[in-house]
Amino acid sequence: MDKNGDLIVGFDILPSRSPRSKSMAQFACVVFRDGAVLNEYPQISRSSLIRLIREIEPTWVSTDNIFEIVPDSKSLYQFVKRLPSETRIVQVTGAPPHQVSLKRLAKNHHIDVRGKPSPLESARIAAELTSLGVGHRLECFSGETEIKITRGRKVGRGGQSTNRYRRRMHSRIQQMTREIQSRLKEEEIEYERDIRESDFGYSSARIIAYSPIPVIRKLVSSKRGGDFNVQISPVRKRTEFIPLEPQPVPKDFTPKYFVLGVDPGTTAAICLLTLTGKIHKLVSKKGLTRAEIIRRVYRQGMPVLVASDVPNTPHFVDKLASSIKAEVFTPSKEIPVAEKNEIAREYSDDYKIRNAHERDALTAAVYALRNQQPKLDQIDKRVREESLPLNRNHLKALVIKGMPMSEAIASLTRKEAKVVEPPPAEMPKEEPVTREQLDRLRTIIESLEHEKDVLEEKIDDLNRLVEYHKFRQTELEHSLEIVNQDNYWRVKRDRELARKESAIKHIRRDNRKLRRTIKSLEERLDRLIGVKRLEMRGDMLAIKTIPHFTKECILEYENNVGIKSNDIILFEDASGGGPQTASMLIDRGVAAVVTDTPLSHLAVNELVDATIPVIEATEVELQRIDEFAFINQKKFEKQMRKFMMEAREKARQRSEDQLVEMVEKYRRDIER
Repeated sequence: MDKNGDLIVGFDILPSRSPRSKSMAQFACVVFRDGAVLNEYPQISRSSLIRLIREIEPTWVSTDNIFEIVPDSKSLYQFVKRLPSETRIVQVTGAPPHQVSLKRLAKNHHIDVRGKPSPLESARIAAELTSLGVGHRLECFSGETEIKITRGRKVGRGGQSTNRYRRRMHSRIQQMTREIQSRLKEEEIEYERDIRESDFGYSSARIIAYSPIPVIRKLVSSKRGGDFNVQISPVRKRTEFIPLEPQPVPKDFTPKYFVLGVDPGTTAAICLLTLTGKIHKLVSKKGLTRAEIIRRVYRQGMPVLVASDVPNTPHFVDKLASSIKAEVFTPSKEIPVAEKNEIAREYSDDYKIRNAHERDALTAAVYALRNQQPKLDQIDKRVREESLPLNRNHLKALVIKGMPMSEAIASLTRKEAKVVEPPPAEMPKEEPVTREQLDRLRTIIESLEHEKDVLEEKIDDLNRLVEYHKFRQTELEHSLEIVNQDNYWRVKRDRELARKESAIKHIRRDNRKLRRTIKSLEERLDRLIGVKRLEMRGDMLAIKTIPHFTKECILEYENNVGIKSNDIILFEDASGGGPQTASMLIDRGVAAVVTDTPLSHLAVNELVDATIPVIEATEVELQRIDEFAFINQKKFEKQMRKFMMEAREKARQRSEDQLVEMVEKYRRDIER
């Protein structure tokens, strides 16, 4: 990477300052370019430093310890978000916890430093080391961007308009989501989406675009308020320190090489198979993205071949292989399920295969390795016969990637020239006689100064290690907070579900009661309709019902319903009344009285004398439906005719008796 002409800002914290203290931290800062310091800031605040970076937009911001400006992971993410999109942070001392002191790095790269450097000198050294390609670039965001489209307001209370508000919001969210997808497709940006559908559209949407946030911001604008919100943010990941330049591989480090089997889909699976045919890692996960697969694989080693279990290479596998610069293997024909199951059984003793996705990924890796096995056997044979002192796996990886075997062997056996550092210049020897004591003292002083420098470097290393562990603690606390939050929402969801189930149970119980009530009312309505039909045909008569044969009940019924002339009255309880109560009915001109219980003989006589028949309910087939009562019209008319005949007969007999009595009285008067 050519860094000539890059603008670099180097900074270092001033002594007795800390980002964790209550007092505001101060920094020393330099602006560096093309090997020259353009400007110096011996003392500058954190906010002023950020403002300076935002103004000049440097390519690199370098320091010897990033935790001098951010105390925890949350502050780090906020700090990086405030930087220009193209600016990157570099820690020149290396990746924690394996850091090298700034002074030692300066000496190793022939940068002049004497004694303990001041904060301004440390800032300059950090910037100069960055220009030489020394250090690790800090990454806390992936190259992906998250776009969230959510409701801009709560549905809440709205009365009859609630559904209309919700329909409008969800419809607008759906429209905005489709518009964003259309823009991403036009720019050929790959993306994944997670949609929460509703009855009127989308209640929310989450889109992961495989492009940096500066590119996405040119296509999509953030929005807050109104019917929906649009939030754009980079996708966070665990903080990583990436070398600026390829570092020489340590002698005791042996890279691992794998064949990567992939089964893409909604639930994707990957299998890392060593070149000796052993499973190193086998995992499946819902929503496993390409970027996440690459990160997972690179944490384990180097994939030399990407394999699929289907003849036609899936687009996902093709893009994955292109991203990691590896060849793709596909079988010449479909692999039968029986063979896949057989391969799974072969590896089941050493590794648990949980589902069909992992089985297919394993099958792809095994088939790819078997396809390369003749080459691998040839390599083993040649290394064994020629006793070549080299790493077989490295040689196999180069051959699988397409390098000819002879060229690969030559590249691995080529020895690098060793750089021999010149021995330190010896101090001129003085006369032992005159300078012996002085030399001894100087030796002691130099030894003590060297020991002091070593101890100071150890202290700096330990301080940096402490800061790093504090930072890691905040990262883990943040992860724990996310887990606790997920658990909180899970518990809240379960409680809400239990409450809803209880409400549904009560509603079902009320529903059963209402159904029984409706059924009873329907039966009563059917009976009432049937009786009404009979009444309309002339078969039944509706009569008025009074609970008790008392003056109070008669007056109350008259006030509430009314009693008219020629009404037929039914008394449910005919006891209690006498001639005076009967006279009230006579005065109102009722046609007849129907009783369910016996009526007093005085009241009966009073009514009969007034030509009002008293009929028993059984004689007229009384039927009741709630507060309504009906009698058979034909039987009632028959009872009326019978009553009238009896009344006429009684009247005739009464007249005859009166005539006989008058004749007898006349005779008695004559005989006197």
